[in-house]
Amino acid sequence: MNRAHLLLLALPLLLAAPPAASAQAAQEDDRFASVLFTPEEIMLHGRAIGLRDEQRHAITRLIQDLQGRAVGLQWRLLDETESLEELLAQPRIDLDRAMDRFKRVLDMEMEIKRVHLELLIRMKNVLSREQQEDLQRLRSQERGGQDRAVRHPDRPSS
Repeated sequence: MNRAHLLLLALPLLLAAPPAASAQAAQEDDRFASVLFTPEEIMLHGRAIGLRDEQRHAITRLIQDLQGRAVGLQWRLLDETESLEELLAQPRIDLDRAMDRFKRVLDMEMEIKRVHLELLIRMKNVLSREQQEDLQRLRSQERGGQDRAVRHPDRPSS
């Protein structure tokens, strides 16, 4: 069996991510999720954490910037994926070209993840330490079935 046949057999396995790899990826995402906050969480609990207007505007600008960047990356990813798919559909596949295109697909996916992580980090940095702690408490309460907002009497609600 030559290298091209091995690639054809291995590629669906790599692209489909076996259950162990999927579980590992989900576990890593959970680790990040436990210390970072989604835009939805921040906006949902904005009043409870005392989110100020300037913070809300800064987070909105960050999200808008990400959306602009992400759309371009998604189009490029689609192009790279289609290019790889076309190459793999051929009766004989140039292994080096296929591996190069596969690497470009993976690089695009990594860039999209990097941009998303950058957004989450930048949003967290907009929040004060107290606001971050409040979001953590709110998250814990929601997991415990409670839905009480944490309010600080010395912080005005927005």
